[in-house]
Amino acid sequence: MSSARFGRVFLTMFCLVWLMACAHSDETISAEGSQKVLVTDQIGFDFADGVNLPADTEENQRVFTMPNFRVGTGANRILIVGIQFELQGSKAIVDKVVVSGVTFGGQALTLIPGSEIQFSWKHIGIEITYKVLVYYLINPPSGSQDITVTYAGLVPSGNVGAISLYNAKQTAPLVLTTNTQNKKKKVIITKVTTKNDGAWVVDMVGCNHKSDLKPQTEDHVLRFSAQEFAGGKSSLVGGTLPVPTAGEVTLHWAMTNRYNRLAHVAVEISPEPVTQ
Repeated sequence: MSSARFGRVFLTMFCLVWLMACAHSDETISAEGSQKVLVTDQIGFDFADGVNLPADTEENQRVFTMPNFRVGTGANRILIVGIQFELQGSKAIVDKVVVSGVTFGGQALTLIPGSEIQFSWKHIGIEITYKVLVYYLINPPSGSQDITVTYAGLVPSGNVGAISLYNAKQTAPLVLTTNTQNKKKKVIITKVTTKNDGAWVVDMVGCNHKSDLKPQTEDHVLRFSAQEFAGGKSSLVGGTLPVPTAGEVTLHWAMTNRYNRLAHVAVEISPEPVTQ
C-alpha cells in the first residue's frame, strides 16, 4: 500500500473513532458543524418558598415581606414570584386595589404580560374577587434577600410564592396559558405546548381556600405550598416541570380534602445555551 493511500485510510479511521467518542460525550455538534453546545448546560433548580399574608384589617396599604429568600451563585439566574389575593366589595373598590410593586433586595421585579387572572363570585350576597399575578427578575443578586410586595389598598387575604432557577435564558418568561376553575372542583388540568427544547414550565395555582394540591404528571415537582390560616384562608402552590423536547404536556393538579375555585398560570423558562 502506498504511503499516500495509507495516510487517507488512517485519517478516515481516526475521524470515525473521534465521532463515536463525541457521540458518547457531553457535547453535541450544531447542524452547521461549527460550535459545540454543552448538553449538560440545563436549567437547574435553586430555591423556593411560599408564605401567607397575615390578616390585618387596620392597614390601608399593605406591605408584605417574605424574609431571606435565597438565590444561589449559578450563572444566568432568574426569579419567579407568584402573588394571589382576594378582595371583597364592588368593582370600583377592586379596581383600586392593585399590586403597586414587587422587589427582591430592593430591585424591582416586572409583571409577566398576560399572566394576570381575575374572576369574581358571590358568597352570601358578598362579591368576592380573586387575583393571581406572576412577576420575574432577570439575574437576581446572589444571597439571601427579602421579597417585598406592596399593595395599593387593603388586602385581607393572600399568599406569595417564589422559585429561583439558574442556566435560564436572560429574557422574560413566555406565558403558555392561564386557566380558571370558577366552580368548586378538586382538580385543574391544563394543557400547554412549550416552544423550546430543554425548557422548564413554572406554574402556580391559586385556591380560594386551603388545599393539599399536588401535581399528578411525572417529573412535575411541587416547589412550595403557601397556606393561609386567617383572613380568607386561601392558598397558593407552585411547581416546575422540565420538558426536554418541545411539545405538548399536561399539567394536572389534584387535591383530596377540599373543593376549591382555582386559578392556574403556566410560564416557560428557556435554557441559556453555552457554546464553545
